[in-house]
Amino acid sequence: MKHIKDKTLIDKYFEDNHFETYFGFDIRPFTSVVRFGPDDVILIEGEAPQKLYFLFKGRAKLFMSHRNGTVDLINYLKSPCFIGEMELFDPARPAKGVVALTVCDCFCIDVAACKDRLLNDVIFLQNVCRLLSDKNSGDIKNYSRNQAYPLKVKLASFILMTENNGVYREKHTEASGYLGVTYRHLLYVIAEFVKEGILAKSPTGYQILDRKRLNELAEWSED
Repeated sequence: MKHIKDKTLIDKYFEDNHFETYFGFDIRPFTSVVRFGPDDVILIEGEAPQKLYFLFKGRAKLFMSHRNGTVDLINYLKSPCFIGEMELFDPARPAKGVVALTVCDCFCIDVAACKDRLLNDVIFLQNVCRLLSDKNSGDIKNYSRNQAYPLKVKLASFILMTENNGVYREKHTEASGYLGVTYRHLLYVIAEFVKEGILAKSPTGYQILDRKRLNELAEWSED
């Protein structure tokens, strides 16, 4: 994690993202701007977060580990959204892990310094509800897609959602669980994508060679 110190850049981020309109009080004294690199941990699983983040650029993934060592992908987060808002409302809730997929730029709010004001700010609460509703709509759409379309279509959408700089590198076990298919079936379709020249195996994952074809497949599941 890197703290952004450039005041001009910070002012631009505030203005471009209309961040102050999410609150009914002056949030600036309690806010810094941070940048997470790919694979950086944003929320540590199982720990109560001390910060509330607002993701305004980038993508991250929400996950949960089990005692048997397996990991479930719960959701993929994209800007704009808050990260850690559920833990703010319910401090006893064990935090799910959040890891950056791409470079993620976030506003970072010091919860300890303004928690009471946040929890009593009607404007903030309304905006959190709106963003949670957007998240829920996205979850419903993903669930519907996973039920209604063949794996080729689902995988194309998944690759486009999770790739970073043209490389897809999600773990097969986690991807198959998220997509609701067997590990073997996932490998079979990935092999088909390689054979068709859509993907190419690389040391870091799978290089996207034919983004147009992936978009064409993914569009089948769009409303």
